[in-house]
Amino acid sequence: MREKKDIKAYLKFCGESVKIYPLSRIVNPQVIRIGDHSQIDDFTFINGGKGLTIGKYVHITYFSSITGNGTAEIGDYAGIASGSRIFTSTNIYQDAWSMSAAAPKQMQRFKTGRVQIEKFSFIGANSIILPGVLIGEGAVIGALSLVNKSVEPWSINAGIPCRKIAERPKPSHFFTDV
Repeated sequence: MREKKDIKAYLKFCGESVKIYPLSRIVNPQVIRIGDHSQIDDFTFINGGKGLTIGKYVHITYFSSITGNGTAEIGDYAGIASGSRIFTSTNIYQDAWSMSAAAPKQMQRFKTGRVQIEKFSFIGANSIILPGVLIGEGAVIGALSLVNKSVEPWSINAGIPCRKIAERPKPSHFFTDV
């Protein structure tokens, strides 16, 4: 049996006490930056695309994925619940002959964009985040939501498509290093 090399050595940056479980899969690690004390659970799939930054104390849980040819940034203290999908690019049907990824590139059309999940945000289980979306600071996305447009800071959002359903109170007492 061939020994698996520590993926941390291939990352663009890896902070202190980062935990990457051995059954996770990371592609294009050379464009990925991970901040201190973050954790990536088993059975996650992460493709760095054109660039991915994961902040401090971020938890990406099992069966989640981050994929595409765009860029993404996940802010400090954010959480990504199990089964969530973050897409930085996707096939689109406008002016495309085929939406099959196996088709020649000239037959396909793509939407590529930056996904930004700001600090203290939370993405609920089995939610989907599409390219070009900004999840505002402290925003919560409910389970099974489809996020196709940006959401306001400190809001609670859910549904298909996702919509604001409530406000989330902003804590008045943060840690001094935040």
